[in-house]
Amino acid sequence: MTGFEHALILLLLLALLSVLGRRLPWPLPITYVAGASLAALWPAFPRIDLDPGFFFLCFVPPLLFSDGWLMSLRDFWSAKRPIFTLATGLVVLTTLSVGLVAHWLVPGLPLAMAFALGAVVSPTDAVAVAAITHRLKVPPRLTAVLNGESLMNDATGLVAFKFALGAVALGSFSLQAAALDFVLLAAGGLAVGFAISWTVGRLRDLLQRVHGADAMLETTISLLTPYAAYLAAEALGLSSILAVVAAGLYAGWRDPLRMDAQTRQTTWNVWSVVLFWLNGLAFVLLGLQLPSVLAAISASHTPGQLALFTAAVSGTAMLTRLLWICPGGYVPFLLFRHTLRNESRPPWTWFAVAGWAGMRGTITLAAALSIPAVMADGSPFPGRDLVIFLAAGVIVVTLLLQGTTLEALICRLGVRPDDTQMKEERRARIAAVDAGLKALRAVPLVTTAPEEAAALGEIISEYEHRLAELTAYGETRDSARIRRASTRHHRLGALAAERAALDDLWRRNLITDETHRPLQHLLDHEEAMLRGQSESVETA
Repeated sequence: MTGFEHALILLLLLALLSVLGRRLPWPLPITYVAGASLAALWPAFPRIDLDPGFFFLCFVPPLLFSDGWLMSLRDFWSAKRPIFTLATGLVVLTTLSVGLVAHWLVPGLPLAMAFALGAVVSPTDAVAVAAITHRLKVPPRLTAVLNGESLMNDATGLVAFKFALGAVALGSFSLQAAALDFVLLAAGGLAVGFAISWTVGRLRDLLQRVHGADAMLETTISLLTPYAAYLAAEALGLSSILAVVAAGLYAGWRDPLRMDAQTRQTTWNVWSVVLFWLNGLAFVLLGLQLPSVLAAISASHTPGQLALFTAAVSGTAMLTRLLWICPGGYVPFLLFRHTLRNESRPPWTWFAVAGWAGMRGTITLAAALSIPAVMADGSPFPGRDLVIFLAAGVIVVTLLLQGTTLEALICRLGVRPDDTQMKEERRARIAAVDAGLKALRAVPLVTTAPEEAAALGEIISEYEHRLAELTAYGETRDSARIRRASTRHHRLGALAAERAALDDLWRRNLITDETHRPLQHLLDHEEAMLRGQSESVETA
């Protein structure tokens, strides 16, 4: 019962800190860490012990799976060269540079543990980067590279982290053996992940044919898929991290085509809540562990030394990324001009934005907190508390320094989206409306009732009007866009009035819940559609 009570307390603390954090001028994770640390110092707050193995299993698979699910396979494949360059070369360079600096600077930190720290801070945070790039509408290719990098360097960074921890436990390390093991484990993990996700997809198709669409059942299966891929690969001794990534990529390609509208909406809403919990609780749990971590390392290091270590590790991680991307991004175009003749060289502003988009987040934190507390012989794991502290320091520094200035940098450099997405969206909307119009015109009138003919004619006229607006040019399209925006504004106002009247009837007990709830859902759905169309128009 204590564990369940602790879970409720954590969710309540997360909700309170979320409300507070949205009013503060820094990134939300900083509020989670600081608020939870203060709560841990309160004597009446319950002591929550963290099981590193359970923490990793609980948090990492769904986070990686969701990153893969949201990643477009087409965009990922079109930007595969820069993505894999960042996910392999940059991860290895960051692991080595941060590891060597930490080992040289921190007395008594084993080299393998220093490399574990480098591997922990090598992945970037997809959530923090996507929040800024989505809001500012940066070019689609730059967005694909940053999102794909966040997905793949999570996987490669965590694999490197596992190898480093293994070296700490065994006391030895062979680069040749590790490289061969990595290739075998990676290939096997990817195969298992695709196989599990494919099998789950076929199972869901079978359930749909037998029982029909069931949004709740499919959402439950979707939530279990990353754990199935992870545990299956783990049982076979393969890379469970890459298995989850592969499962997420396949599911992200399959699900939009096989789910019905209600299942897609339900799955999206449930996953949004789960990811909010996981991303927030990771930082809350860090904050709760931070006082004990500080107490453990303060005996051997002064506050000045800890500040120096944090600044050095954070600076090394940030500088390594800038050096790899900004000057290094041009090297392939200079050395392999014939190989890359079909790939246009991006402007230098893109390299600057990508180099500064190096915020660390939940994956870094989850990996650091998953370091075992003791070795196999029962002795304390060397450097664990210091690695957790430095990883948390890198997260805080990058979020405060890069996370709060990336938006200004994008605006300052004038990085704006090209017309690729706008053209794709216009082409898709024209095709969709044209198909709907053809289907309406093909409807046979089985009755001569004037009401049916009038209703069909009205719908056809609406579709013809929408098609005319989409195919208009110049001032006609601009005026149509303004008219649509004004229409949506007035419709949203009317929906608000409808909802207020409906809620008033319910509050006065003039209608029951059975009447109120379906009508409320209908109004919510219509409002969501209008707001989604509004965002689409702004993008165009």
